[in-house]
Amino acid sequence: MANPAPDWRKTVHLIQQLSLPKGREQLGLFTLEGYRSMERALRNGAPLEEVLVGQDCVDSPNQRQGRIVREVEALGVPLRVAPIEELRRMTGGRGLGNVFAVMRQPPPPSWEDVFSGEGRKLVVVGWNLGDPGNTGAVIRSALAAGASAFLAVGSTDPWHPKSVRTSMGSLFAIPIRRTSKEDWIDEFHGMDVETFATVCRDAEPLPSVRPHGDRLALVMGGEAFGLPDGTANRLKRRVTIPMPSGVDSYSINAATAVLAYTLMQIDC
Repeated sequence: MANPAPDWRKTVHLIQQLSLPKGREQLGLFTLEGYRSMERALRNGAPLEEVLVGQDCVDSPNQRQGRIVREVEALGVPLRVAPIEELRRMTGGRGLGNVFAVMRQPPPPSWEDVFSGEGRKLVVVGWNLGDPGNTGAVIRSALAAGASAFLAVGSTDPWHPKSVRTSMGSLFAIPIRRTSKEDWIDEFHGMDVETFATVCRDAEPLPSVRPHGDRLALVMGGEAFGLPDGTANRLKRRVTIPMPSGVDSYSINAATAVLAYTLMQIDC
């Protein structure tokens, strides 16, 4: 095994910088944590910049740790080894595994590529989701439902450490774009994308919805306030999930899973 690259303290400092939105924006980087996320990043050829592991991962690794270290070394990615106490401090007892990686944010996909090819294409849009845990969960559900891309609008931050953790590696397998503008709506409509606003009332019940084509966008608002009327009214259709009397709503993750899966499976 090659000697680990030195200067683990510099990597720890960089990870701390990337815990802040300003650091991620300025450097174009983000971080991941844990064995499962690391394995999915490696499986999907995600752009690793450097990797930080605990001393136990090289001194007496278990099978999983050893495989990760070997794959990182084979890629020629700098491997930093820190004292196990430092990794425990950084993970805060989350128990995901003593490994961190610094990664470059991938280039955004073009909509032409996303909507090309045969079959139904669905983009899940997270509109000002705010809570990064919700963002990661929605990305995970979007991928599982067969969505072709995820669009993060406004305060939705797919590269926040909590979002990355909650996605459990799913964000490495689905194209992601970010925007702070509203021109994506006009862009979608110009490409004949059928846009669905997810709302709680005055909408088509999901069981009766039939898409008119194979280019779809499902727009999810923040869990606390949902989509504002101004945004929902600009979209082509409004959809809701019927619920029993006295029930306010699904969680945003559950709603995304139900809506996205149904839109991908339902016959036109």
